[in-house]
Amino acid sequence: MGFRFSLTAAAIAAGILCSGAASAQTAATRTAEVNVFVGTGGDGHTFPGAARPFGMVQLSPDTQVRHFKQSYPWAAGYRYEDDSILGFSHTHFSGAGHSDLGDILLMPTGSELKLEPGYPERPFSGYRSRFSHKDEKAEPGYYAVKLLDNDVDVELTASERVGLHRYRFKPGSEANVVLDLRQSIYDYAAKNLWSRLRLRGKDTITGMRETRGWAPGRQLYFAIQFSRPFEQHNLMNREEGVEYKGFASPGKTPADKTVVEGKALEATFGFGKPTDDTLMVKVAISPVSEDNALANLAEMPGWDFDAERRNAHDAWEQALSAVDIEAPQPMKRMVYTSLYHSLLAPTLFMDRNGQYRGPDNQVHQANGFRFHSTFSLWDTYRALHPLLTLIQPEQRNVDFVRSLIESQKVSPYGILPVWQFAGLETWCMIGYHAVPVIADAYMKGLKGFDADEALRAMTSSAEYGPYGGLQHYMKLGYVPIDLEPEAASKTVEYAFDDWTIARMAEKMGRKDVADKYFKRAQNWRNVFDPKTGFVRAKKSNGEFRTPFNPVQSNFGSDYTEGSAWQYSW
Repeated sequence: MGFRFSLTAAAIAAGILCSGAASAQTAATRTAEVNVFVGTGGDGHTFPGAARPFGMVQLSPDTQVRHFKQSYPWAAGYRYEDDSILGFSHTHFSGAGHSDLGDILLMPTGSELKLEPGYPERPFSGYRSRFSHKDEKAEPGYYAVKLLDNDVDVELTASERVGLHRYRFKPGSEANVVLDLRQSIYDYAAKNLWSRLRLRGKDTITGMRETRGWAPGRQLYFAIQFSRPFEQHNLMNREEGVEYKGFASPGKTPADKTVVEGKALEATFGFGKPTDDTLMVKVAISPVSEDNALANLAEMPGWDFDAERRNAHDAWEQALSAVDIEAPQPMKRMVYTSLYHSLLAPTLFMDRNGQYRGPDNQVHQANGFRFHSTFSLWDTYRALHPLLTLIQPEQRNVDFVRSLIESQKVSPYGILPVWQFAGLETWCMIGYHAVPVIADAYMKGLKGFDADEALRAMTSSAEYGPYGGLQHYMKLGYVPIDLEPEAASKTVEYAFDDWTIARMAEKMGRKDVADKYFKRAQNWRNVFDPKTGFVRAKKSNGEFRTPFNPVQSNFGSDYTEGSAWQYSW
């Protein structure tokens, strides 16, 4: 699979994809039609930084990091309404309604080194810097901004596993870089479980961080390489109130430490006054180890920033070229921008040697596929994954399917991902919606995965009683609201997932499985109230819950992010 489509304005308005010959549109115009700032304002939760299609690195500016209870507006790290930048971190979600990440924050500064980020409303109070949107530029795979307080021009680009920074300092000024591992999106005081920094010569540093956030126990490893040796360094653990410190490691001051470990690590690196006023930084990440992160640096050999920017541009041109659009320019820009955002996830989560970390938080080896994560399945099973089967190469979609199946094999619960990132389960949202993703791929004829193995993974998920009231669903034919929240939504979504299992089993000739799940797929009828015409939540005694309000929509109600109107369409 992986076709090219031609869209006319009428087809876009009608929501129709039409296959056809490529239009006269030149390849160079596609990335130019993308406005990466769309969604960075309000609660759009998108980021403007540099990434590859489905890349593991999302290198982007962060404007504020707050306590998680106040962090919703900054779920992607950046908010267009802000006027200062905290730093540039290497992992971000795009468009998510919850958040985490913001790993490995770097900030270039001039002569005066400050260790605290400071306050947005107080310029020069820390290492953060004001900026202006007139000095900001972004396109797929590239971001640039001038840091006004620090007087540094910053450019960012990325390969799949490596982020590349280029800093241009004020002529004749000192070049310094702050690395702050304390910072994290959706932060709180005890989020960092452990972290480490280790010098590897005079131009490279490796490290790791384990956090307790949306995906508890998430580990990320990294390797940072500078384009020139640093002349001085400081490695610091800034924890306070540590009850037990053990015995002191070698090094009396932060300037002569080689390794530092703890929960509040920070480092500074000084490069003197570079003759060309320029410093570049590569940051490779790994889910597995520091050594793998070092090996991932080989994905970006040399220090040709402009060449890497072109490579990122070309990767986006190729990805966006799956669709040719003939429409007025505003509509064309809207569609290509939306297409761009749709190609940021699921994300690669595998090292160059094929190793990845699975839902058991153990290291596994991918054979014959590339492991991906960031499966926001409740949000993506309806439209995104069916779209990707049409506009992405077959192998990429097979990679997604095999990633789901391999995750099920090593899941401590024996089920497919629900909302997975960094290989780990978050238990966010409802349903077992990896099932329709796999079924859709199979029904469209995608090869490259074992259908019997896939069907076993699907039924294992559909029959795991402790998950989301499934034991009640299998016994009563619906999820009871007095035993499980959002029960009406769960019942009808489980029924849909069951129907997709039945369709795939039917095509495979597995009549026993098909008959069982076609019957289960009728369970939506058990929560449909013919008197009101709505899907409603029932109690375990078989009565509909009262009082009933068809427009009520809130957490803990009968429905998940919707009302009776949406769920009864």
